[in-house]
Amino acid sequence: GRGRGGLPVAQRWRAAPGTTSSAANVYGRGNVVAVETPSALTGTSFTFQASTDGSTYVPVYNEGTQYSVTVGTSRYVALDPAVFAGVKFVKVVSGSTEAAERTITIVTAGIVG
Repeated sequence: GRGRGGLPVAQRWRAAPGTTSSAANVYGRGNVVAVETPSALTGTSFTFQASTDGSTYVPVYNEGTQYSVTVGTSRYVALDPAVFAGVKFVKVVSGSTEAAERTITIVTAGIVG
């Protein structure tokens, strides 16, 4: 769903066992502002990939450095929304292959249009 008045909207994606990433369509939902991690997680960091067409993904960089955050279990990790401005599709990439299916919540907020 879409947030009213810039309120946060949560979207869940699942990383299958033996994988490091899965894609989410965030078009029309505002900017990505946070990720929420589950109670079990193999990776200790996330990087991100972005796409304008949902097919070709490229790493997200900010000021010449690949954008990365440290993560752990059961955390709400705030992200810099300016880094994701204009992104239509995003992949959250775990630093390690996940041992089991994981549900990661991508939180978006802001003006949409």
